[in-house]
Amino acid sequence: MNLKEALKGKIQEKDEQYIYRAFEIIGDIAIIQVPKEIEQHKMLMAETLCGLHKNIKVVLRKVDDVSGKYRVGKYETLIGDRTDTIYSENSIRLKADPTRAYFSSKLGTERERITAQVKDGENILCMFAGIGPFPINVAKVRNVTISAVEINPAATALFAEGMKLNRLKGKIEIFTGDIKDIVPNFAEKFDRILMPAPKDAPEFLDLALDKVKKGGIINYYSFVPAEDYDDLEGTVKKQCADLGRKVEIIAKRRCGNIGVCQYRGAIDIKVLD
Repeated sequence: MNLKEALKGKIQEKDEQYIYRAFEIIGDIAIIQVPKEIEQHKMLMAETLCGLHKNIKVVLRKVDDVSGKYRVGKYETLIGDRTDTIYSENSIRLKADPTRAYFSSKLGTERERITAQVKDGENILCMFAGIGPFPINVAKVRNVTISAVEINPAATALFAEGMKLNRLKGKIEIFTGDIKDIVPNFAEKFDRILMPAPKDAPEFLDLALDKVKKGGIINYYSFVPAEDYDDLEGTVKKQCADLGRKVEIIAKRRCGNIGVCQYRGAIDIKVLD
């Protein structure tokens, strides 16, 4: 039973149209959206959700989208006295707090896909590392070296806590600061570069191409209108060519929808020269 079905008969029929069926669960935290039209029902919605999912101890209402330098959304606490939690996926655990640092539980399958690509011995750069879901997934099962860069100090603090929750095969070093300030100072080039921030990735593609080895891989993400998705492969190849690098697109996939008729596209780029 979903939330809309559970609320049937508890609120007026005219208000039911405003109820979102979907919500996100991160650990024991549920994140719901409550439109202004039914704001008077927000506590009933939160309590009903806890009744449906006994593992939920905290309910947050999302009141504003991700924004600002640190890409953090705004939330109202409806149930609970904390906003941090332990989240598990793919045999790892993460320390998360959506009010302090962006994290999406919806990309667990994509993180598993990337982990499967990685080979022992790779030297990896992760841009926009957040609370560490990509690096920790990879380092859990691969003997690799990862340099993880994230601008939000609250995110890197959670990242460091998350590392302590896992027995890692690989090594991770966290760098807190702006990618433009930190990455140019890395002397080495990398076998693989992860760019899991679709909104910002195009702006930093030139830097990634400069820091990847010949034959290396860039796991690149981009928001793209649905009507442009089929052309994404060609668009990225042209961007790379304009930046002076010849590449091959070895994989393309959708990683969910973002809003109406907009996709999160994943492109795996192999740099040929």
